[in-house]
Amino acid sequence: MTGTRTGRRGSTTAWADIDLHALGRNLERLRRGLPSGQAVFGVVKADAYGHGAGPVGRALQRFGIDGLVVADMGEGITLRRAGVTAPILVIDPPLQSQLRLPALHRLGATVTSAAEARALATAANRAGRTVDVHVRVDTGFAGLGAPRAGLADLLAAVAAAPVLRLEGLYTHLSGAYGPYEDGGLVELERFGEAVDAARAAGLLPPLVHALSSPALDRPLLTGAAARIGCTAVRCGAALFGIRMVDGDSPLPLAPVMSVKARVTRVTALEPGDIADYAAAGAAPRRTPVAVLPFGFSDGHHLHRLAGGVLLIRGRPAPVLGRPFMSSLLADVTDIPDVQPGDEAVLIGRQGDHRITAEDIAARSGLRPSAVPLLGPRIVRRYRSNSAGREQPE
Repeated sequence: MTGTRTGRRGSTTAWADIDLHALGRNLERLRRGLPSGQAVFGVVKADAYGHGAGPVGRALQRFGIDGLVVADMGEGITLRRAGVTAPILVIDPPLQSQLRLPALHRLGATVTSAAEARALATAANRAGRTVDVHVRVDTGFAGLGAPRAGLADLLAAVAAAPVLRLEGLYTHLSGAYGPYEDGGLVELERFGEAVDAARAAGLLPPLVHALSSPALDRPLLTGAAARIGCTAVRCGAALFGIRMVDGDSPLPLAPVMSVKARVTRVTALEPGDIADYAAAGAAPRRTPVAVLPFGFSDGHHLHRLAGGVLLIRGRPAPVLGRPFMSSLLADVTDIPDVQPGDEAVLIGRQGDHRITAEDIAARSGLRPSAVPLLGPRIVRRYRSNSAGREQPE
């Protein structure tokens, strides 16, 4: 899988440590905060938010996740080929050329119209297999989902096809990602109307889900979801210990990823020397510099890392100038005796200091969940416990 490789210490100079034990603890803590019997679907789109979809998917399966969620058919097939047997829901409805894939790879399909349902049923008939179907409802977010007005007809079209199993009804709340405690409540109320319509028609599926990671911290949303009859949640960022909105969280979630690199060279800039291509970082004085093999091709947040720091020998080292495509310079004026081979931390803890995905997001203007989307040079090392034992993959 591109960007999801393992490697032995010393075989690379930049890597991400993935703590699978922390992943399992986060899932357990999320479950404890939910009403009894709620199903948890882990969102592992975008290569599990950069953590590695195959290893993460297998680990979540071992930890008892109820199902996984991906963006498209290709991501679902990748998980199946990685050995994941848990239910997988694909968010994007299949294209005409992809209609046979849900049946062939046992993927749950999203449909948003009766025409999509009928086309999927035809393909499933030809494949001779039953397909699980989730109906997505448009509650005002980017026009995604089925219009609420025709929902009963769509549910009936799914239920009328013997090869389609009506498994879920869901929506996604944009307002939950905003700064307001009641953000998403209007969308959730609209979804409640759709749930009531499905229930009145006798077509309410077992899985009803609307809440994603940021909503789980908001009692107004969790309470409203319980009242309308939601039976499942989708967790992506929260599983990886990433906070998508500002503020304190009642959930004690731990970051799963830390990112590190080895100092490859120690040098110095003389007064007036240029630190980057744009000539925007001229050294005002003689400046000791550590060179690290991590650039904007390895972490796109480095495009906008003004004022950023990393950690070397347990102390903050300011990023000097604008990072290059495959390297960056760090000012080590206040860190004595830095040597090639020293470990630098770009995300994570070293000594008494810590850099989080949320810190980087706030400085760079990115969403926190985008920070771990690393480039393919960065090796992922999977650890089965927080003491550091590597787990072969």
